[in-house]
Amino acid sequence: MIHLGDPAFLLLLLPLAALVLWRRRRAPGSVDGASAEVFGGLPVSLRQRTAWLPGLLATLACVLLIVALSRPQRGREETRVITEGVDIMLVVDTSSSMLQDGLERGVTNIAVVKEVLAGFVRGRQDDKLGLVTFAALPRTACPLTLDNDAVLRHLAAVHCVNKSGPEDGTGIGVALGHAARKLMDSEAASKVVVLLTDGIENQFVIPPEDAAELCADLDVRVYIIGAGVIRAPRMFGGVEEQELPMEMLELVAERTGGKAYRARNAQVLELVYAEIDALEKTQREDVRYTDYDDIYTWFLIPAAALLALELLLRRSVFLELVG
Repeated sequence: MIHLGDPAFLLLLLPLAALVLWRRRRAPGSVDGASAEVFGGLPVSLRQRTAWLPGLLATLACVLLIVALSRPQRGREETRVITEGVDIMLVVDTSSSMLQDGLERGVTNIAVVKEVLAGFVRGRQDDKLGLVTFAALPRTACPLTLDNDAVLRHLAAVHCVNKSGPEDGTGIGVALGHAARKLMDSEAASKVVVLLTDGIENQFVIPPEDAAELCADLDVRVYIIGAGVIRAPRMFGGVEEQELPMEMLELVAERTGGKAYRARNAQVLELVYAEIDALEKTQREDVRYTDYDDIYTWFLIPAAALLALELLLRRSVFLELVG
């Protein structure tokens, strides 16, 4: 891409063209009319046939000098990407019930969730991600970071708490409030919590409704995924599978401008995370700008070479003898 810094100098090409035309029209004959009959039959030498060459070289040199004066510049176009970041806290239920195989037969819920969530993390290259795990109480597994590999390492290390241990339980409200506080100081254009659970609130340290109010006040949007089914013992033995109640989860998500999802199996879970990924896409703006480098020497050096050649030819091959 060529750009001229001082294009007004190109106007000098007009008087140059006029001068060339004027010289061609006034070029005198080398012999008068009477002598033409005497010398007209003589052969024309190579020197005579190329007598125009020095003038052409001088003209081309002048053209190149004028172009050099107009400051030709070569443009180098570059692209800068401006990103509106999205800060996302991923919140994962690690209560003992996540060791069941409600999402995929023979595979624990936590294993399925970790695999699906890893794909989500790999697709968010321009955003800060953090990881919170919770059972009865929450724990920050990985703070907000742009290092996706670090998030993936911490995700791979996630494990469930022991069944019926002191940490077992489902504290959705306190986990949601904990994640919201981690986003409190975020300056991102969009702040999001994606919480996954396979159970219902049974701790009530912070009611989920109060946590939703906190998220709304902090402008944090919440997406909640109810995964799998609830398995409850039957009165006369055996286990009964029940749908996970979604009313409270829907209320919390809607209060923050988010959405609640039910994922009955691994395939649906993948679709849910894909939809959340599409809803919270980072906005990108390509800004193109051009940096110019002067290249007048590309024209100045050939002009000097042509002038030197023209002078050499006039002083040698085309030397005019004055008698």
